[in-house]
Amino acid sequence: MVKVVIIGASVAGHTVAVNLREKNRDCSISLITQESFPFYDRRRLLDYLAGKIKEKELLLSSLEFYAQKNINFFKENKVIGINPNRHLIYLKEEENRQSLEYDLLVICSGRKTVLPEIPGINKEGVFRFDTLKDFKDARHYLISDSVCLIGWNLFTPCLVQIMTEKQREVKLIMNETPADYRTLEGVEVIYSEVVEIIGESRVQAVKLKEGKIIGTSLIVVMGLPKASIDFLKDTAIEVSQDAICVDERMRTNLINVFSAGSVCSRKDLPVRFKTWEETVNESKVLVDNLIQTIGG
Repeated sequence: MVKVVIIGASVAGHTVAVNLREKNRDCSISLITQESFPFYDRRRLLDYLAGKIKEKELLLSSLEFYAQKNINFFKENKVIGINPNRHLIYLKEEENRQSLEYDLLVICSGRKTVLPEIPGINKEGVFRFDTLKDFKDARHYLISDSVCLIGWNLFTPCLVQIMTEKQREVKLIMNETPADYRTLEGVEVIYSEVVEIIGESRVQAVKLKEGKIIGTSLIVVMGLPKASIDFLKDTAIEVSQDAICVDERMRTNLINVFSAGSVCSRKDLPVRFKTWEETVNESKVLVDNLIQTIGG
């Protein structure tokens, strides 16, 4: 039996798993995610934060669904390494470590916001809005009168609008004006650098390099997300411009390793943001080539 292991259960990983099962009922499929939830709609996370929809409206799959499809679903498992020579991936679930064997590996691990190296950055009340858990936990902090956003990305304007609609005071702290910046109503822009996050276990304030202290209990880091590929260290899988290199068949430079979604890019094309629809389409292309590979 061919063993297919998929890292990442967002739109790319989920699409690969489900479409592969529809076309091949015999292979073993394992779908691994570091999150606590099965597949959900990331496009609507800001609507969830704003209170426009409920959590159950985000969920697009379930544990029962994967069981019915005979897909092994590993939640809350972090991939910490890969051994391509032995066809093994190494997982960490809390304090437990285990290995999982594969014949074909699909990497759909996506991207995540990298927290800046600021003293106190790991205190309660500091968030990076990458996952449903991030948004779910942050909703408890929306009673704060003042919200500090550090940095700028594609979703900053929408987040500012949500906060101002909730009558929250928003302070946007940036080193410089980004190329895609546009003026936002109801936000105070501060051109500076956060040098410390103050508080015992929870955030109480931020300290700027000029010495100014701003009180807040909610901080959101808005940096550009980086490819989640730490586990590729010491492997021969080719990476360029912060993305796994793939060809038109979504194959990496290793014949039995594929990739799809925001974590990868065609070697001859620049890395860019991919829409949900683009990710679904390239995941289906990947499945077609997995089927060919399984068939010899």
